[in-house]
Amino acid sequence: MSFQTSDISRLIPELLLVLVAFMVVISDLFGRWRTGAAGFKERTSEASTMTMVGLAFAFIVTLIQSGLLQAFLLNFKIDITSWSFISNLRTGGQTNQILGGAIVIDPLTHIGRLLFISAAFVTVALSTATQPNNSPGEFYALILFSTLGMILMTAAGELIMIYLGIELTSIPLYILAGYYRRSATSTEAGMKYYVFGALSSAILLFGMSLVLGMAMQTAPMASSEAVVPSTLQQIAASVQMTFSEAGNPGQAVLFLGLLMMIAGMAYKVSVVPFHSWSPDVYQGAPTTITAFISTASKTAGFFLLYRVLLTAFADPTTTGTAALVAAGGTAVSFGGWTSVLAVIAALTMLVGNLAALPQTNTKRMLAYSSIAHAGFLLLGLVGISRDSGTALIYYLVVYTVTNLGAFGVLALIEEKVGGTDLSDLNGVGRRAPGLALMLTVFVLSLAGIPPLSGFFAKFYVFIAAWQEGAKWLVIFAVFNTIISLFYYLRILKAIYIEEPTNSEVVKAPFGPRFVMTLTVLAVLFLGVLPSLLYGTLEQAAVMLAAR
Repeated sequence: MSFQTSDISRLIPELLLVLVAFMVVISDLFGRWRTGAAGFKERTSEASTMTMVGLAFAFIVTLIQSGLLQAFLLNFKIDITSWSFISNLRTGGQTNQILGGAIVIDPLTHIGRLLFISAAFVTVALSTATQPNNSPGEFYALILFSTLGMILMTAAGELIMIYLGIELTSIPLYILAGYYRRSATSTEAGMKYYVFGALSSAILLFGMSLVLGMAMQTAPMASSEAVVPSTLQQIAASVQMTFSEAGNPGQAVLFLGLLMMIAGMAYKVSVVPFHSWSPDVYQGAPTTITAFISTASKTAGFFLLYRVLLTAFADPTTTGTAALVAAGGTAVSFGGWTSVLAVIAALTMLVGNLAALPQTNTKRMLAYSSIAHAGFLLLGLVGISRDSGTALIYYLVVYTVTNLGAFGVLALIEEKVGGTDLSDLNGVGRRAPGLALMLTVFVLSLAGIPPLSGFFAKFYVFIAAWQEGAKWLVIFAVFNTIISLFYYLRILKAIYIEEPTNSEVVKAPFGPRFVMTLTVLAVLFLGVLPSLLYGTLEQAAVMLAAR
C-alpha cells in the first residue's frame, strides 16, 4: 500500500473530524480550572459548540467534494464549478482508491459521510438539553471518533480497514452507552454492548481469516514479493476462480467464511439471532446516545454489508436466489447468501414486531421496532440489482432521519418528565403540543403511513424484493407492517388520549427544538419529493454494482 500527498485532499472530512476531536479534548482539559455548576455548564457549551462547528465544516466539504452542492445550485442558475477553491476540492474528492484500495472514495462513501456527520450533529445538539454529567470534552470527542469509524466502515475496501472501521465505531460507543457511570442501567448497557461486541468481532475475524486464506491460495504470486490479496476486489477474483472449478473443496471454506463474516456484521445491525443486546443497551444508554447507536451505527453496518457482498461475493454461484418459484412457475434453487439473508429478514421482522407488542417502556419498544426495521432493510439485500441497492440506501437514509428524530424528541421529553415509560407520555399532546406533533410524525413514518417518507422507503424495498422473485418475503413483510401498527398506535394513544399525570407544561430549549423541527421537515421532504434524492442514490448503487 502506498500513500501519496494528493490523497490528503480526499480525506479532508475525516481529517477535520480528528482535528476537532483533539481540539475539543485539549480545550476541555485546559478549562478544568472552572469549577461548580456554572463552570461545568460553560465547559459543556464550549465543547458542544466547537464540535458542531467542526461537523458543519466537514459536512460542507463533503457536499462540495460529492458534487451535490454544485448540482443543487445549478437548479437556480448558480454556477460555482469555475471557482478555483471549489474546483480543487471537487477534484480531490472524486472517485478514487487510497492505500491500494483500502479506502474507496465513491458516491456511497459521500452519502455515508453526509449521513453520519448529520446524525452526529443532531446528537450533539440534543445533548445540549441533556448535558453529559462528566468530562464534556471526552463525551463529544467520542462521538466524533465514532463518526469517523462509521465513515471508514462505509469506505472500507479491504479486510483490515473493515475491522479498523468497526472497532473505531464500536469502542467509543461502548463507553458512551455506559457514560452515566453512577447509573446501574447505563453501566449494564455499556458492559453488555462491550461483551457482545467483542464476541461479534471474534466471529468476524475468524470469517475473514478463512476468506483471506482461500484468496492467498488462488492469488498469483509476484516474482519478488508475496502480495496479500486482502482487498474486496482481489477476494472477488478468488471467489470467481474457486467456484469456476466444479467440486473444488475451497468452495465450502469460502461459504463458511462468508457466513461468519455476515454473522459478525449482523451484530452491528442487530438482526435475529444477533439482536439480544439491543433492547437492554437502547434502554440503559443515555437517550441521545441511543438515538446515535440505533441509527448511524446500524446504517454504517448495512453500508458495510452492502459493499462487501456486492464487491466481493457478487458471483452468481455465491449470490443464489431468494425466490421459491421461477417466472414460469417452476421451482428454482433456493440458495446462496441472498436466501440466507431472506430467512434472517423474515425472522427479524417477526421477532422484532412481536417482542415490541407487550413493551411498556418506549425506548425498549423502539428498540424492538429498530430490530424489525433491520428485517425490512434486508429486503434490499435479497438481490444485487440497481433497484435493490437504490431502495436499500434510500431506506437507510429515511430510517436514520426518522429514528434519530423519534429518539431525539423522546430525549427532550424525558429530560422534563423524568422517564421514558409509556405512562410518562400520557397527555404529552396537551402538555407539549409541538413536541407531541413531532413525535407523531416520526412514529407514523416508522409505521409506514403515506405520504411520509417511511411509506416510500418500505414501498421501494418491497418492489425491489418482488422483482428479485422473493414474493413470499414481500407478503410476509406486509403482514408484519400491519402488526407494527398496534404498538405504534399505543404511543399515539398515550400522547393524545390518556390523561396527563400533571398539567405542567413541557418545553424544550430552542436549539434542540429547532434541530428536531428540521428533522421533521426532512421526513416530510423525503416523503413528498422522494425522486429528488432517488437519482443520487441510484448513482451510488450503479457504481458499486459495476465493480
